Amino acid sequence: MLSVSVVRQSWRSWLSFSTEPCGPTWLQVLWTLLFNTAIAVVLTLISWAFSARSDPERILAWNFVIAQSIGFTIYALFEVGAYVIGRARIEAFSTRNRVMFFAGIPIVGCIIGYWIGLSLLGVDVARIVQGAPRVLVAIITVSIIFSTFWYRYMAGRTRLARAEAEHERERARSVELQRQAIDAQLRSLQAQIEPHFLFNTLANVVCLIDAAPDKARLMLERLIELLRASLTASRSERTTLGQEAALIAAYLDILGIRMGKRLSYTVDVPAELREARIPPLSLQPLVENSIKHGLEPKLEGGSVRVVARAANGSLQLDVEDDGLGFKPQSTAGVGLSNLRERMASLYGEQAKLVVQELARGTRVTMTIPLSS
Repeated sequence: MLSVSVVRQSWRSWLSFSTEPCGPTWLQVLWTLLFNTAIAVVLTLISWAFSARSDPERILAWNFVIAQSIGFTIYALFEVGAYVIGRARIEAFSTRNRVMFFAGIPIVGCIIGYWIGLSLLGVDVARIVQGAPRVLVAIITVSIIFSTFWYRYMAGRTRLARAEAEHERERARSVELQRQAIDAQLRSLQAQIEPHFLFNTLANVVCLIDAAPDKARLMLERLIELLRASLTASRSERTTLGQEAALIAAYLDILGIRMGKRLSYTVDVPAELREARIPPLSLQPLVENSIKHGLEPKLEGGSVRVVARAANGSLQLDVEDDGLGFKPQSTAGVGLSNLRERMASLYGEQAKLVVQELARGTRVTMTIPLSS
């Protein structure tokens, strides 16, 4: 069963200069039949209005046969032309070639269609033309007039359609450039490890070298892993959830050594989701917010959980802490706004970033399409 949208697209395709028909062929033939019938009815009404002695039924029958002959001849010529020349080449025609093709075929089709229609009605067209050449001239003149008006009407529609298509392409290019600029800017900012975090980590390493060399070594190793992962992510458009989880784990390991028992954490990423594709450095700002604004200011510290799960074709990522939370007007709110803009530029309305205040702490949930 055909949908309304398919019928509408098929009609627009038939009524335009597009050589790429939409919908089934029989529907294109049906539009041709209906249009030809409408022309026959209009011509019959005009003839009946100007001649009281006319026989409407007979005139309608003649006009119907001639209109169908002309209409289907033109339709067939367009199909043959598209097959011989190629639809892509026709769409790329210059203005002059388009005029020759789309106005020339109706003229030829009218002449041939008149000939076929009159022959079907039992008229010896060749004999009439030989005896009265002006009949042929009249047919050609009517064909040219009809084709001229038809072309002017359709040319206007085509120019409007091309202008709208070009406007849409320009808008899409503008949106894409804006998305790339925002994405590049945000990835560049997120790829930079905050100076105070780097300095504090190195200062901790210095302090631990004598007192706890094993911890100092571990902290340096995890810092190297974090810097390497951040650099790799900043140069990529997509990463896997597993790689992002490893980066987060390195970051939390460093903070775990610094904060000691004041920090506990869990990174729960199911094995079947580790190859899911996500934007690089998309979880890091969420975890940084939890630590910086929720747990570090809290005297006894707390815990942070990173959980990934799939739901209804989407990837849902939760970062939850039991810290002090943060206010929307804080720098954390700005960071989340930047991340929200980045997700919107990549996924549009399919991406969501929801901040939920808990009885103790905050949960930030990011939802993006699930892809691998």
